[in-house]
Amino acid sequence: MTDSRIATTYLSKRTRGIALAAGALLAVSAAVAAPAPANAATGDIKCPSTACVKIVAGLGSTSGEVSDDAGSVYLTYGSGELRKVSLATGATSTIATGLGNLRGVAVADGSAYIASFGGTLEQVTLATGSRRTLAAGLPSLFGVARAGTTTYVTDTNGEILAVPDGGSPRVVAAGLGFSYGIALDNAGFAYTADMFTGNIQQTDLTTGATRTLFVANYEPTSISVGNDGLIYFLAGDGVNRVNPTTRVKSHVANVVLNMFQFALAPSGAAYTVDGAGTLWQINGLTAH
Repeated sequence: MTDSRIATTYLSKRTRGIALAAGALLAVSAAVAAPAPANAATGDIKCPSTACVKIVAGLGSTSGEVSDDAGSVYLTYGSGELRKVSLATGATSTIATGLGNLRGVAVADGSAYIASFGGTLEQVTLATGSRRTLAAGLPSLFGVARAGTTTYVTDTNGEILAVPDGGSPRVVAAGLGFSYGIALDNAGFAYTADMFTGNIQQTDLTTGATRTLFVANYEPTSISVGNDGLIYFLAGDGVNRVNPTTRVKSHVANVVLNMFQFALAPSGAAYTVDGAGTLWQINGLTAH
């Protein structure tokens, strides 16, 4: 997959996509795709509202966000920073800097696992900011998820890579296209969303077998597993969900906000940083 194709996809996702395409991708010339198709007006979530609560502004352009479901959201930046935001107060603190051109982040067992565009996977201890490199020299990395003692990432080659603690990276599955994120369920499956084909895909982490659950009609830029067991993805302004067993898809809501991705917490709340650098909590998306 070429940098040109990645840049085209980012640029077509409005301001947030352009910001994430900064640095190495800005050198690539690309045409802007057509605007996202509008969904039905019913079910719109406007911000601010009781369904979309402003946490704090002035956060700048982030490249990844995740909730620990314990009162904090963690943010990554292309400038190499990892920051923490308190949901109760909006207070922001910097945990670590100099981590590279960061993308996705996962939090588990007191650590953040962070992917970089430079092909490095880092583990940062949240209490101290100390870090260690889990893998380097990989293709550009984007999505991150953690299960047990293994970190799973998506890369620019359309692969899911497994990086076990103390072990070597291995390819779990290939040919998945470009997925900015990755989500895991409790049954040993990973979920990705190909921004080029619209394929919402399920991959068996043991065998690497992959099947398409649904094909979105516009670029899916975010993928999450809800506390209801359903798979949530963002296409344009529309939040949608698909049942991984029946493959039945339904439209949840349009979120009237310039967002590129959101992170679903186990509690069911979703968190996103919009194109203006404001962190929002979106309620009521999941079926629980």
